[in-house]
Amino acid sequence: MRKAFFQNTLIAIIVFSCAYAFNSDQNRIQDTKAAFQYFENEINFKANARSVLTVSLGKAPGVIVDVRDAEAFKAGHIPGAIHIPFGQKSKPIDFSGLSKDKINYVYCYSLHCNLSQMAAKTFAAHGYPVKEIQGGFDTWKEENYPIEK
Repeated sequence: MRKAFFQNTLIAIIVFSCAYAFNSDQNRIQDTKAAFQYFENEINFKANARSVLTVSLGKAPGVIVDVRDAEAFKAGHIPGAIHIPFGQKSKPIDFSGLSKDKINYVYCYSLHCNLSQMAAKTFAAHGYPVKEIQGGFDTWKEENYPIEK
């Protein structure tokens, strides 16, 4: 009987401790310094389709870079975009259209495609300022912005 009491008490303590830990995580106040840095990085390294529209229309400086394959680029792309297909391991990357004096806005297929992230990382490693266009070409189309073929 004593053993059963001890086991039940131990189980109750474990359950209470787990519930308390879960509750305290739920009620923890946000680290505002970390939040500030996170959102600062979002602003510095990502762009939305609307801000890129101003670049496409020539109202703001920048280079728009499509990193999708050649077929996708020919089927339609953001007006004024240069084409640097990324992910073709057999071909070296041609950096000639990029700028070190302006932001290079990079996009791929969709929100779930990470080609633009890999390209942006590579471009930044070579000294090119870069932002990823959130949502890629799919978001551009969803916004009914102009498409060049």
